[in-house]
Amino acid sequence: MVKLSTLYVWAYIVAAVMAEVYISAYMRSSASGYTAISLLATSQATAVVLFYMQLKEEPNSIRLFAVIALMFLAALLAAMIATLG
Repeated sequence: MVKLSTLYVWAYIVAAVMAEVYISAYMRSSASGYTAISLLATSQATAVVLFYMQLKEEPNSIRLFAVIALMFLAALLAAMIATLG
């Protein structure tokens, strides 16, 4: 049987994709639209890494590599957002 948290994560990812479609349709050229889509995509990637790749149950040494990658992604997204404005 599938754990309930897995269904919640799946439902969040579906809802976030629907929100991204809505934002891209109605806020195409605004910086806040780009920011919202970037934040939603980052949160979806985090959910996939933590739940579907079972990183939440790994030891801290392996989690450190995931945190480093997420920090690098956050720096790249911040640089992208800074160039838009």
